[in-house]
Amino acid sequence: MKKLTNLHFSKRFLSISGAALIFASRFGFLPANVSPLGSFGFFSRQFGWYFLSIIAFDVLRGGFYPGFLFTYLGFFMYPLFGFLAGKSLRKRVLLFSLASLSFFLVSNFGVWFSWYPHTLEGLLSCYTLALPFYRNTLIGDGLFGGAMLIYQVLKEQRALSFISNKLEVQA
Repeated sequence: MKKLTNLHFSKRFLSISGAALIFASRFGFLPANVSPLGSFGFFSRQFGWYFLSIIAFDVLRGGFYPGFLFTYLGFFMYPLFGFLAGKSLRKRVLLFSLASLSFFLVSNFGVWFSWYPHTLEGLLSCYTLALPFYRNTLIGDGLFGGAMLIYQVLKEQRALSFISNKLEVQA
């Protein structure tokens, strides 16, 4: 039972630490849009902490602006795609990339809707001007998401090694 308690504490500690890291990273320690936010949303099952860290930051920084609901909808794409990916490594790689793209498309649609002319030219202009931010999102998602994927692979290899060693001892 003690192991279960330690495991529960460890998961809670990681969840709270992840939310704190996300919250702190949004205060300008990293370049704009380079953040662990997408990775935490995609790989964590702690959706409450994920959205709480986003909302708390926006409340403290006065980050509510026209179209912010589209940004929140974009943030929602990460846990949605993470849920759809399940535990499959291949699906996680593919759907994490799609989550990044979805965040870019949805959040910048809100920017276009709020601040640009409602024309095809306005939409294209909005997405074009947002490309440097998307590049930074991809850098952040690549770094932090890549670290999470490596962690998943190492964890699975360790589990397989443990099972293999147990089977060898029993044989």
